[in-house]
Amino acid sequence: MLLLLTSEIEAVQCSLGVPVTIDYSIPDGFVPRPVEVTDNFVLLEQQGDSITIVPMILDTLFLPPLYAVSDNLEIIFPPPVIVVSRTMPDTTWNVPLFPSPLLHSIPPGFPQDYLYRHSFWEKWGRAPSKRWILPAILSLLVVLVILLIWLTHRKHKMIPSADNSPATRESLSPLDEVQDLLNSKAFAEGRWPEFYMDVDRLLRNTVAVRFGISSKAYTWHQIRRQLAKEKNGRKFTDDAAELAREITLQRYAAWGGSRERAKRYTSILLTLREVWHRQ
Repeated sequence: MLLLLTSEIEAVQCSLGVPVTIDYSIPDGFVPRPVEVTDNFVLLEQQGDSITIVPMILDTLFLPPLYAVSDNLEIIFPPPVIVVSRTMPDTTWNVPLFPSPLLHSIPPGFPQDYLYRHSFWEKWGRAPSKRWILPAILSLLVVLVILLIWLTHRKHKMIPSADNSPATRESLSPLDEVQDLLNSKAFAEGRWPEFYMDVDRLLRNTVAVRFGISSKAYTWHQIRRQLAKEKNGRKFTDDAAELAREITLQRYAAWGGSRERAKRYTSILLTLREVWHRQ
C-alpha cells in the first residue's frame, strides 16, 4: 500500500553553495530509500532520513520526496521547503536592465557614406621624390675612390726604401746584420725573447725588401696570407716556415733556448737573406 503524507514543515534557511543538512522526520519502524538527486543540488551524504546537500540554485529549492517502507506499507514523506539566500551582495547579482530602446551615435547609411571623415591619408599629399638616390650613389662612389687612393698611397709610404732600411743606416750589409746578432749582448746573456725580436725584425725586413709587405702589426700568419698572393711568395713561406715558428715560440711563448740553438736559427736567417734579400 502506498500512502502520501501532507504536512506543514517549517522552511529551512540556507546559503547558496554552503552544505546544509535536511531532516525528513521519518518515524521509527520505516526504512528510507535513497533520495532522488536532481540538478538543483549536490548530495554529499544520506544517513537514514537525513541528507546533507549543497544548494545550486537561488531562492526556493524544491527537494524530491523521500520514500520509506515498513512491511507492506510504503509512505511518501514530503520534503521541507528550502529557502536559499545569496552569499554575495545584491549589487553583484541584480544587474540593471538594458535601456530600451538602445541609443547609438552611428549615423544612418552605409559605412562608405561617412568613411571620408577618417581618410587621414589624404593629408599626406604626394609621395616624396626619389631623384636623390642617384646623386647619393654617385657621392658614395666618389668617397670610396678617394678612400681607395688614400689607402694605396699610405701602403706605399709604409714600404721602407733602401735609404731607410737598418742596413743602410748602420752601413751593414744584409748578411753582416745577421752575423752581428751573434755579437749582441742579448746573445751573450741568453736573453732569447730579446734576441729573437731582432731575428724577427731582420726577417720582416727581408719580406719588405723582396715583396713590399711591411707592417709590424702583422702576425706571421697574416704575412703568409699576403705572400700567397705574390710571385714566389709560397716558396719563401716554405723556406722560412721553421724560422717563423721558432720566432713565435721564443717571443710569445718564452720557449727557452741555448747558444747552439740560436746559432742554428741564425744560420737559417743568413741563408734566407742570402737568397731572398734583393729587389
